[in-house]
Amino acid sequence: MNQEHSTHSDDALDLGVYLSLLALTVATLAASRFTHGGRIMAVVLALIIASVKASLIGFYYMGLRRERAMMFIILGIGAVAVGILVAGILPDLTFARF
Repeated sequence: MNQEHSTHSDDALDLGVYLSLLALTVATLAASRFTHGGRIMAVVLALIIASVKASLIGFYYMGLRRERAMMFIILGIGAVAVGILVAGILPDLTFARF
């Protein structure tokens, strides 16, 4: 009986994470149309949404919520990668002529 209850709870959590990922995908699409703050703001917003989506995938679908030490290592690597991407993209967007 306990096994059944925990499986049902995991199914509800999986569905919630899946629906959150779908909503974040729609938010990313909306951010691509965001032109009020300029293209730089649209890219920064899209990168923030992408990092949240990557965290959800890592925590729930890759099982990192059970691996505390590995979770911090992977999050640190991801944060460094996002920082490098932002540092590489922002100068192009700042000095580009559209």
